[in-house]
Amino acid sequence: MTLLDKLMRPRVIGFGSLAVASLSLVAFWQAGASAIDNAPRDDGTYLETVVKSFEECSRLCEADSGTCRGAQSEQPDITKPLIICRLNNGFGANPLFPSVPPTPLNVNIAVADLNAYRRTHGLAPVVLSERLSKASQVHAEDLARHGNISHTGSDGSGHGDRVQRQGYYFSIAAENVATGQKSWERVFKAWQDSPGHNENLLRDDVTEFGIALVYEPKTAYQTYWAMVVAAPLEDAPNIRYMMPASPNSVKTH
Repeated sequence: MTLLDKLMRPRVIGFGSLAVASLSLVAFWQAGASAIDNAPRDDGTYLETVVKSFEECSRLCEADSGTCRGAQSEQPDITKPLIICRLNNGFGANPLFPSVPPTPLNVNIAVADLNAYRRTHGLAPVVLSERLSKASQVHAEDLARHGNISHTGSDGSGHGDRVQRQGYYFSIAAENVATGQKSWERVFKAWQDSPGHNENLLRDDVTEFGIALVYEPKTAYQTYWAMVVAAPLEDAPNIRYMMPASPNSVKTH
């Protein structure tokens, strides 16, 4: 197989997007004989309605997970089964459900944890790659801009495209993405608990690793994670990547 054949036939692996613990759906339920407050609110409340139970209010919030960050329920008259339900988006001058920034990502801890995990399964360690981390950063920023979770970029790119745009040519590349987790420990555990994502963590044919975290508090998911593991083509150090005319094609020369 020629070098060009190898470049045109890399293995690109991605498993389903992982939106684990993507929202902090915390319901604050208050029961008491208090009067309904009709004053203007600036605490993130965007919908106030009457429901018949605290659970119904929580379900309304979950059904509107793209906007609702939490729900407040109040029973003004405990002798009547009527609940004031307020859905909250976490914004405003005094948000009832304020956004909590994630723990900053320490890539050295991440690669050490990954290698310790791989070692327990008899696998060789991976080394941190700036190019793979840059490809991960580009995708995480793209996901944050659009507030979604996907292996496909807004330009139609796959992770193989994004990796090669960084000048990294590979024999295999696999990607994990996730949203909502507020620390490396939580996203790492979520990936371990997901069979497809865990398979990527424990691949025996990869040697390098990159990861990125982007925090965008004005979106529903807030945190956006992207990770790539790969093995480089050792006989292709001088190949230059050309932006493809089609997002699904790769040209080299």
